[in-house]
Amino acid sequence: MRRFLKKYSTVIFGMMLVAISFDLIIYPMGIVTGGTNGLSIIINKLFGISASLFIQIFYVAMLLLSFIVLGLRKTKNFILGSILYPVFVELFQNITHIIKLDYKDAMLMYLVAAVILGIGEGLIFKHDYACGGTDILKKIISDKFHIQMGKCVFAIDVLIVVMGGFIFGIREVMYAIIILYVSSTITDKVILGISSKKMFYIMTNKPQEVKECIVKELNTGVTELGVLGGYTLEKQKIIMCVISTREYLKLEAKVNEIDPNSFFVITDTYHMYHGSE
Repeated sequence: MRRFLKKYSTVIFGMMLVAISFDLIIYPMGIVTGGTNGLSIIINKLFGISASLFIQIFYVAMLLLSFIVLGLRKTKNFILGSILYPVFVELFQNITHIIKLDYKDAMLMYLVAAVILGIGEGLIFKHDYACGGTDILKKIISDKFHIQMGKCVFAIDVLIVVMGGFIFGIREVMYAIIILYVSSTITDKVILGISSKKMFYIMTNKPQEVKECIVKELNTGVTELGVLGGYTLEKQKIIMCVISTREYLKLEAKVNEIDPNSFFVITDTYHMYHGSE
């Protein structure tokens, strides 16, 4: 029950943050950032329909379309967002009367919006949920036309941003790109976490010296992996170890000092688990 409550409270809080970023900054400043939010700003500009009302109608329509086209199983993770997100947008639509911001400092406002949006979406996506709206449309196109989901997301969001550019100007498109880039980066960080460790894969002609250096000087364990060279077909060994990010340059320098001809690959490491966990 505790895990259940934590999961859904996190998702709901994420939806609240996305709605707040829209009502507090994105909508007042007229930035078309893609998705249903961007589409609602375009519709408001062209036809005078309030963004909140359009979002409510569009979300309900997309949810019904998903039931018809995709069925209940593929629609269930859209239900919560399709119901709650429009409610939050309506609930916070007068938030600018409570929180007074200086919209003249445009770049600061865009960065704040991107951070709030990125955190909110990260909390939602981390639990495999979505707000609905154009997310459903992307899923339908992906499933029915056998197009990769990433390409559908990119194509639809770019189309909406470009439409916004024709209406609001190229300057606003540039700002929208900044928001999308920063928010997507933060979303990834929320989902994956911030990497505090690096994983080294080291191929060297002096494996014993490298292992001793890692164990004695960096006080960490190592693992040897047996590999087969793809070109030479020779059996070799790769030394694998995980170290803290602050030790990164130290290990790199030590390995190069021991064997200048060594070859290694370094990757970010987000989680480490032991078998008992």
